[in-house]
Amino acid sequence: MSKSTNVGRRGEFLAAYILETYGVEVHHVDRAGSDLWCKVRETITTVQVKASSKPVRYGADVRETYTFHTPKIDVDWYCFVALDKQLLLMRKSDSFETSKLRISPNEFNEANQRRTIEEFLESC
Repeated sequence: MSKSTNVGRRGEFLAAYILETYGVEVHHVDRAGSDLWCKVRETITTVQVKASSKPVRYGADVRETYTFHTPKIDVDWYCFVALDKQLLLMRKSDSFETSKLRISPNEFNEANQRRTIEEFLESC
């Protein structure tokens, strides 16, 4: 298994664990475009998990960021996982228009995790 596949799998299992603690029924799937199928009440939502092991600095940029590749695919939500912090952020797939998303390490915190999961739950 490649390093990026290993990071991705770890992110998928951590995301499933955290979402399950919020009462989401999570099914890990191996289908192009979605990693998790999440059932909230009677709604099934597709989730693409993107994981990063740590923030990095690119080029002349003085600040470190987590970088996630976000190709346009048919998925309802993205779940961004910071493995080193063991935290995640949920974002609706139509809420950003880039194929590479950079997120500040400061955004990965308990309050933002809770807020974005609650937004996810309310949308279902």
